[in-house]
Amino acid sequence: MKFSDFGFKKFINDALDEKGFKEPTSIQKKVIPLLKKHKSVIAQSHTGTGKTHAFLLPILNNLDYEVNKVQALIITPTRELARQIFANTKEMLKHNNKATVAFFVGGEAFEKQASSLKNKQPMIVIGTPTKLKSLYESNLLQLTTTNYVVIDECDMIFDLGFIDDLDYMLAKMNNDTNISLFSATIANGLKPFLTKYLSKSIFIENIDKKPTNENIEHILIWTKNKENKEVLKLIVESINPYIVIVFVNKKDQVKEVIGWLKDFGIKNIGELHGDLDPRQRSIMQKRIQNMEFRWIVASDIAARGIDIDGVSHVVSIDLPKDLEYYIHRSGRTGRNQYLGKSYVLFNSTNQHLIDTLKSKKIEFKNMKLANNQLVDIIERKKNKVINPNNPGVLEEQKIINRFKKQPIKPGYKKKRKLEIEKVKKDIRRKHIKESIAKIKKAKYKKRREELFD
Repeated sequence: MKFSDFGFKKFINDALDEKGFKEPTSIQKKVIPLLKKHKSVIAQSHTGTGKTHAFLLPILNNLDYEVNKVQALIITPTRELARQIFANTKEMLKHNNKATVAFFVGGEAFEKQASSLKNKQPMIVIGTPTKLKSLYESNLLQLTTTNYVVIDECDMIFDLGFIDDLDYMLAKMNNDTNISLFSATIANGLKPFLTKYLSKSIFIENIDKKPTNENIEHILIWTKNKENKEVLKLIVESINPYIVIVFVNKKDQVKEVIGWLKDFGIKNIGELHGDLDPRQRSIMQKRIQNMEFRWIVASDIAARGIDIDGVSHVVSIDLPKDLEYYIHRSGRTGRNQYLGKSYVLFNSTNQHLIDTLKSKKIEFKNMKLANNQLVDIIERKKNKVINPNNPGVLEEQKIINRFKKQPIKPGYKKKRKLEIEKVKKDIRRKHIKESIAKIKKAKYKKRREELFD
């Protein structure tokens, strides 16, 4: 199937041709025909599968560009995602000179936004919940005329506490407004919200058996007692990336990791985190989209929904507390059918998080530091084949299993070794005694045969 098969208007097909988009992704094949027919959907799909264009293309196709009123409203959890969707929308409207589109996010000058809305209402509005609500309450933005509402990354809107603002706006919409929701994950806490506003929606689950894109190779690097800086240096030296995003858990770690990279000889480094003011974030995102940086250090603000073209590697200095964010982090690479690698630095303190990710069917390749190089870890066979006729092996295995079940204490290896040696010594003594008894018995039998023959 090709995009041309959807019957889009000429300006959309021309924009798709310029972008080089030929064949739709799986989620786009499922969603586009439904939205084109004004059906409401709840779509769950992995990061990097093309959700944005799945809702954007049919909505842009259906709008009436002769009517100057708000006809489409796209709500996002973050400023960065709003800017990205705004840029995607402008690209698709490149050959349409009648369309008007605007985005409204926190941190922008209110007077400038208010002035633009007094003169004319945009046909397409993109923004964050609190800002959109504020503009509506100020009688500046006329949201209730919209035909389409798209809630993107809705579970993140819920996590960040914006669900009340969203609920307020949706309650003002007309009954025939098409409300659709898109997200990589749908939390249980969203169910009351879905029941209230999307009870008649068509649910589309575009999730395969693996929780992440199959184009991503997940790599664990066992740091043991090494410093993270030392491990990161070896990663820098061992890869030849197109674009790398290094993720940290806290905003104040960003500057530290940027300092490490500069120590390694990397000078031009991008950064994305909550401490940047709105103007800095806007400039930084534009520079990142223009591919001015090969290395980017970010907090999880960049993990959700933001599409940075050409990310070949992702590095997690540590795992996030909410493991869903690891899935979103790794999802920054392996997009648009390209291959990607996601490195995780770990040690015994976060082993339980690794085990949880493995239980979610994420397959990891294991590596470690050896002689200042990253080398593969060859996993030992966990289950030894035990000969039931060999009591020594059985007893040894029992001791090992017993120690595994006990809390690890100092000197446990020495204690376990002594117990095993004792068992082996007792078994040797028993074997010698049995052998002597057999020899004596054989001699007695032979002597008796000689006497009585």
